[in-house]
Amino acid sequence: MGLESLHFATNTLCHGEERAWNMFWAQVLCRALGGKIGRSHTGWDIGLRKVKLAEDLRPSRLVGGLKEVPPFFPNIECHQDEVWEVPIGAEVIASSDKTGVEMFTLGKHIMGIQGHPEYTKDILYNLIDRLVSNNCIEKEFAEHTKSRLEMAETDGKIWEKICRNFLKG
Repeated sequence: MGLESLHFATNTLCHGEERAWNMFWAQVLCRALGGKIGRSHTGWDIGLRKVKLAEDLRPSRLVGGLKEVPPFFPNIECHQDEVWEVPIGAEVIASSDKTGVEMFTLGKHIMGIQGHPEYTKDILYNLIDRLVSNNCIEKEFAEHTKSRLEMAETDGKIWEKICRNFLKG
């Protein structure tokens, strides 16, 4: 992670703009603010993960407007690194069975999301193929992950609602 990325992240915080960050920027911000990131102790997380909001956040402004708040939100994941410890003052607002910090907020201006709500299955299939061709993951693991994805359902509308509600403040 380069100094330019850390400088950009720190500068963004100083301007107080509401931002929702995907996996990479969530990790950059975490590190820039004194949190800890690193390789997952359980290996790659690729596929669809059930992300659960912290109990004390249900219902909250993040899921406001939903007629019924589901017990979890499916999110596409493709990462080997993760947030181990959020910065002082940040709040973990969601986790999964694989990752202890799926989402965190810092005040009203920063929300980090470990996974990729902006991805589609097709994007993930392409990434999986690239990871295999670059010898980052085994072909058998890739095939097993793809077969599980075929049966899974994503829900970009829920993630869009969460991000929009956060950005509205």
